[in-house]
Amino acid sequence: MIEYHREGQKERDGKVIVKSYVYRIRFILSVIAVTVLPIIVTGVVLLKAAEQALLQEKEKKLLAITEQLDFALSQDFENVLREEGLQNASREQQIAALNRKLEQLTDQIATAHPGIGVGYYARRLDAIITYGPSREMGQHVGMPIAPDHPGRQVMSRRSADVVIGPQVRGEIMNAMYPIERNGEVIGYAWANELMQSIDIQLAGMRQGIYSIVGIGCVIAAVASGLMIHRGEIILQEIKEGLRRLSLDLSFRMKPAKGEPGEIFEAINKMAGDLQASRSHTETIIHSMESGVIALDHRGRVTAWNEAATRITGVSLEQAMGRDYEDVFRGEEEILKALSDALGEGKTTRDAEWSPRGAGRARLFVKIGTFIWKSPMEQVLGAIIVMDDRTEWKRMESSLAQAKRLAVIGELAASIAHEVRNPLTSIKAFAQIIEEELPAGHDSREYTGIIVDEVERLNRFADELLLFSRPDEEHHVPARVGEVLDQTLLLIERSAASQGVVLHKVYRDSPASVLASPELLKQVFLNILINALQALQDGGQLLIETEAVDGQVFIHITNEGPPIAEEHLLTVFEPFFTTKKSGTGLGLAISQRIVQAYGGQIFARNVDMGVQFTVVLPAKKEEA
Repeated sequence: MIEYHREGQKERDGKVIVKSYVYRIRFILSVIAVTVLPIIVTGVVLLKAAEQALLQEKEKKLLAITEQLDFALSQDFENVLREEGLQNASREQQIAALNRKLEQLTDQIATAHPGIGVGYYARRLDAIITYGPSREMGQHVGMPIAPDHPGRQVMSRRSADVVIGPQVRGEIMNAMYPIERNGEVIGYAWANELMQSIDIQLAGMRQGIYSIVGIGCVIAAVASGLMIHRGEIILQEIKEGLRRLSLDLSFRMKPAKGEPGEIFEAINKMAGDLQASRSHTETIIHSMESGVIALDHRGRVTAWNEAATRITGVSLEQAMGRDYEDVFRGEEEILKALSDALGEGKTTRDAEWSPRGAGRARLFVKIGTFIWKSPMEQVLGAIIVMDDRTEWKRMESSLAQAKRLAVIGELAASIAHEVRNPLTSIKAFAQIIEEELPAGHDSREYTGIIVDEVERLNRFADELLLFSRPDEEHHVPARVGEVLDQTLLLIERSAASQGVVLHKVYRDSPASVLASPELLKQVFLNILINALQALQDGGQLLIETEAVDGQVFIHITNEGPPIAEEHLLTVFEPFFTTKKSGTGLGLAISQRIVQAYGGQIFARNVDMGVQFTVVLPAKKEEA
């Protein structure tokens, strides 16, 4: 149990360390997020705003150039062709004439704005008539625009527009301005710039902003790290101080300056108050005969006095800090009482609980639970108080049973005396008849049987007298294993016919007790017969023996249906039976025999079925 507790404590310590690191990382990330995240968000917003401003500036610039192109074209395309005398010429000739007339203009504007492409488009001719700078873009003159070209929408809507996407020149930002003459849209002028050039400018701007944001983040992270480091030092001192205080309330933290010093001083004062209060409280609790256990609101043990150790068999070191469900695993009564107290705020008074510790004599414990509240009515946990009522219960039960068994004892003594007198006469007459019969007569065999049976009845009458008034002189060393084997021989055939499988586990087979083997055989036989009657449909019957602390335990466990809780004590009362043909004396006589030898017998329901346990003092070895 101690090793199990140590392993569990190591596992819990490991989990605490892992949680500490997790909380530390979360705290660091939270502080960094609080300081660095606003800088990053500001940088992103600033970058988006700068990009948008640059693009808007480019759009305004390109639109201004298109307006300049429209203003520079003082007349429409038809007037230019009339001046050249080519209004009836072919499309190619008209395009060439317009290009010669306007190429110089677009080249001048393109030269004034490096990286900008400008030109005119004639709607009637459906062709680009000039594209400056002409030495780079002249090959596009005379080409029509695509049917889905944004320029067609500009002309149809008669409104300027800026479009980014793949067009004649490639991936560009293209500003287009409709050219209207005499209320008619004759084409449009454009000014565009390669997105590659714009991206280069955006990249430079991004790099600058990224640098500023990065420097700001580094500065913020360093400052946060220094603050966290300082805070961790203070928190570590507080944690270490609280840890040492949890082990030794006489420990005091060193004085410090500033706010940490005020915290340390407050902790020292609290420790002094707790030390005084705890010493007084512990003295009271540990001096109590009742077991006292305190749980916090999470169900973990915070207090455990010596009486609780005596009652439960669990030491203070094994219980402190553990969850009550682990400490009382399998003890349904106490688990329910504590669950009701912690979960629903219900208190329990005068409930009965029998600890199920292996190898321990059965205890009867009265338990009561109470809610543990602060002065502000805040639920801090629960308190359970245990009173060992085993001796009181035994005295009460023994007193009641003594009265009932006295009747059986007197009846047994009366029967023994009344039976022995006629048995003596029967034996005497049988012997007289046997003496008068000639040797070899057939009837002499029957008279011998009569004498033997009378002797057997006399021995039974002696045992009845022994049962009514057990005498130390009749106690002889008896090996429990041998008595059990002899008893099992009597029921083997019945068990096999019912399909009952017998299992024997003698852990201390040489164990001996001072008792009458015949009466012990009667005790075991009564219990085994009851077990067979409970296994009408077959099953397993387990017989175990063990010696613990100077006592011999005989456990007889069957897989039959459980006994009602209210009948577990009354099954040993005289004349109590749940069988139609039973007399209710078998178990009562068995208990009387066991008690006569300083032992006890009890029944309980277990996972396997029903278990009867006979406890007898072990025979002390002679020096």
